[in-house]
Amino acid sequence: MTLPPNEQVTALDSERTEPTGASDGSAELYRVVRLVRQYRRLILAVAAAGTIAALVVALLLPNEYASTVNAVPPKRPQTGIETMLGGISSALRDIGLTRIAGARTPAMGYDFMVVLQSRALLDSLIVRFDLIRAYEITDAMSLDSAMHRAREELLDRYEVELDGAGNYRITIIDRDRYRAAAMANAAVTFANQIARDLERRENEVVLGSIQQRLDAALARMNTIADSLAAVSKKTLMYAPLEQAHAAASAIAEAKAQLMSQEIVLGVLEERYGTDDPATQQQRRVVESLRQKLSDIERRPGFVGNFSLPDAPKAAYDYMRYYTELETMMKLKAAMLPLLEDLQSSLTRSSPALYVLDPAVPAYKKDRPRRSLIVGGAFVGSLLLGFVGAMILDQWRRMRRAVLS
Repeated sequence: MTLPPNEQVTALDSERTEPTGASDGSAELYRVVRLVRQYRRLILAVAAAGTIAALVVALLLPNEYASTVNAVPPKRPQTGIETMLGGISSALRDIGLTRIAGARTPAMGYDFMVVLQSRALLDSLIVRFDLIRAYEITDAMSLDSAMHRAREELLDRYEVELDGAGNYRITIIDRDRYRAAAMANAAVTFANQIARDLERRENEVVLGSIQQRLDAALARMNTIADSLAAVSKKTLMYAPLEQAHAAASAIAEAKAQLMSQEIVLGVLEERYGTDDPATQQQRRVVESLRQKLSDIERRPGFVGNFSLPDAPKAAYDYMRYYTELETMMKLKAAMLPLLEDLQSSLTRSSPALYVLDPAVPAYKKDRPRRSLIVGGAFVGSLLLGFVGAMILDQWRRMRRAVLS
């Protein structure tokens, strides 16, 4: 079989012009240059067609506008949890107990990005701005399917950034510049609502726990108070330190009086003898004082319903219940303000984000970037044309080999 005249000439030209002693790299480069020169019309035609098609598509794409709202969190935490833990810790440190809110307290909580990227926030935006109709989702089989598709479409147009300074930048892209700005501002409003709902639910749980602990503390206080009253009634111990001081003073005075009377008795015995009536009278006085001192030291009733040797035991029982009661009272005093603060926080409206720079309608479009689309289509079409030229050249070579 013989080739057509034009293909024979092309084959002969390529065989004549292809170098035989060049290196592999030079041969490949020469082949590329030959293909470009030989099929330049085909490559340019494909590139032109692809570029024109991309230009038409780019011109048909609607303009989309981006609006950004800049919001900052409050300077101080708004939830009562950290305040509660810090307050209880201070109260427990005052009474010498182990603190319960240590270095891990600041790490408690969640990152607010969770709220800003939550499905609840996206669904609120979809419902508020009727994005199912705005995104022209008309072929959905159900409302759940339409919401899912609208959510995916919104995620492609929704961006949240956390700057190094701690502020949040929420950007929303939409075909309507005014709707984009309104959606960005509404995102902060919905985020605050979700955060308040989370705080309310968290405070309700903590409030219930604190209330239970407070009720247990009050019950414990009543039990300790009853025990303290029983010990005080039984032992007549009501002020251990004051009673001990009074007892010590009274015993010291009694001993001093006894010693002075013993001195008088000694003088009388030396001067008048042991049988003298004055001496005997003084001896009876000394024996009476010695008996009273013995009764003070060994019989109950002097400072309480207990003897002095049993005073440490009575004082220990009293002080033990007194210390527990004082501890419970301080704990109650620390918990009551926190309980009231948590109760008030259920109705308190404290935003989690404050708008620093509200979103405004954009003056310039954000996308589509038509120059990039057309430029990318041009480069891609050139590559496609070159690949097509390589395939066509290879096919012609195979055909010549079969025909020859």
